[in-house]
Amino acid sequence: MVNNALGSHANLSTLLAQSVNNANQNPVSPSLLTGSDLQAINDLQTNESKITDGLLSQLNNETLNEALASNQNVEDVLKHQLTSLFTISSTFNYKLSDEELALRTVTSSQHEGLLKNENSTQLIERLNTSVKNIQGAYANTSDILSSLGQLGHEQKTFLASSQQRVERSLNPYMESLNRAKYEDDDNYLFELSVKTKEGDVINITFNSSQGYDEETGEAIDGFGISYEVNGNLSEAEHTALTQVIAGVGEMADEFFKVSENSFNPLIVPNQTDMSLDFLADFNSEQLAGFNVSFSTTQNDALDTAQNTLDLSYSIDEASNQQALVFKAVGGQNDIDFALDMSTIGAKDTQQMQRYLASLDQSLEDSRVNSTKDDKESAFGRKGDEAMQQGFALFKGAFASMSAAAERYSNLESLAEQHFNDGRAMVADLVDNMITNDARYQGLGNKAPNTLGAGISKLADFDATFSYALDNGDYQPKSTIELSQATEQSQLGEISGVTQSKNVSSHFDYQYSRPDYYDKEESYNVGTAVKNKELVGLDQSHEVDVDTKMFEFNPQTNQYELQMAMQEQTVSKSNIRLIDDIWLEENENSYNMNKKERVESDEKQDEFKKTSSHSHNKLVTLIGDLDKLAENKNVRREYLTNLSQVNFFMDKK
Repeated sequence: MVNNALGSHANLSTLLAQSVNNANQNPVSPSLLTGSDLQAINDLQTNESKITDGLLSQLNNETLNEALASNQNVEDVLKHQLTSLFTISSTFNYKLSDEELALRTVTSSQHEGLLKNENSTQLIERLNTSVKNIQGAYANTSDILSSLGQLGHEQKTFLASSQQRVERSLNPYMESLNRAKYEDDDNYLFELSVKTKEGDVINITFNSSQGYDEETGEAIDGFGISYEVNGNLSEAEHTALTQVIAGVGEMADEFFKVSENSFNPLIVPNQTDMSLDFLADFNSEQLAGFNVSFSTTQNDALDTAQNTLDLSYSIDEASNQQALVFKAVGGQNDIDFALDMSTIGAKDTQQMQRYLASLDQSLEDSRVNSTKDDKESAFGRKGDEAMQQGFALFKGAFASMSAAAERYSNLESLAEQHFNDGRAMVADLVDNMITNDARYQGLGNKAPNTLGAGISKLADFDATFSYALDNGDYQPKSTIELSQATEQSQLGEISGVTQSKNVSSHFDYQYSRPDYYDKEESYNVGTAVKNKELVGLDQSHEVDVDTKMFEFNPQTNQYELQMAMQEQTVSKSNIRLIDDIWLEENENSYNMNKKERVESDEKQDEFKKTSSHSHNKLVTLIGDLDKLAENKNVRREYLTNLSQVNFFMDKK
């Protein structure tokens, strides 16, 4: 973790409190197996016991128990394992210690590599293979003794002590070769820039690096931190800054954990453990925003690129908007998301749950429809895992910024008054009608409304999430978008709120192959209010799906269409409630066109086509209709009011 990498400080706030410009840590030896032995880990198979028939016979004779009781005989088994690793013939005229024998196995392998004119990369890989083999020798020795029933506490202690001495002997050798080869490539970088509402700028930078000092021949670990302020900070600004540093510092700790696994191109920072919850308490009274960047570069021949994370968050008081931009790149993984959100909104737990569920459904639609087999997506298991991690962080940011908007609205009295006098009241009227009024027929169609009926009290927003897996000529990408836009209008005695909710999911291969999947869902609601009563409610819900799937034909050397489908589901409801007379029109339609390739020996391109269409409309009139038929004045007034409401709704 970054806190451990940069010293024993508890967190970033503590680091800054120390007012340290730069400092150096004592050299720290790396573990015996560095990044380069990852190739050995992948390629090396478990060593089988290589014991001569003579030695095995000796171990199984009648004096076996007595012989193995001596550490000397245990060492004989170990040394036989070690000498079996020699890659070139060697003879010794004196007895070697375990440390000397282990080092000889390394040098003999290096000698063989030099005789073959291997380059530095091959020699490093050979070195790490040797070290792995040595560890295998100790493991084999334990297995041999265990299989013979002679691995007791004394033998375990002897082997553990011997292996520890060997590792201490090999550490300087490993350090010298690896540090000399990679020099300063093992780095951790953190940059944070915070801007106050008054325009002051605070820049914080720290880094940790491992390198090699050519003059002394020693491995070194460096640590540096800088803290610069352009302007003067008040006590309130400093308190707000500390809150940001605490939240960002926790993110940094989780991000830098990835360094332990950066050799794996599918591993990204564990964003499941990251959190943007601190944005909910961002002090917009003191701060205008911040930018933060994390990056790691590992000493690893297999690592093709550094891991980076860039995050920007800001609040524009003039436009009542907050904005977040996030980008993380690690190995083959690329995660991007952006959130533009108003700072005027209220708490709406039910709608928040609907939005989060809609996001989950959209991601699942994209994942499942990225392949013919709905059990595994085109991203694979690890790709799906990385995508889900980034998606969880995206949803967390969405919830945190919504909470920030709610808190900001409460701080801004004018915004609160404007909001409560408009959308909140209308939202409650709509919710009461569609939930409690027995006359309501509702939106009924084949596609469930995942966006939720009624008017959301949450702050308006525009959100986009994308995940891409870049594997050369194989580049699947999934994109999810969610938005909400609200408008208020007034015409004479009638006022109203119009709101649009939209969610979409898209999958393709970024032109590396022609498959794609598109799904768009929208829910629109319009209202008319007179004398604080709901007199008009229009709703429409639409779901559109467009997808094509291809398969590669090696005979024609091109992708051929296997299936294409367009599907549309539309549901509408228009309600007028005037003079206690309920007038509702419900209209539903469904259209589907699909074609699928049919295997045929007679025709090269033969498709089965399927189409489906349905449409229905229902008009419901409930109320005291006799008064309209019997009293011309009542009928005239009703028709006049109805015309005014219809004009207002149509104009919007």
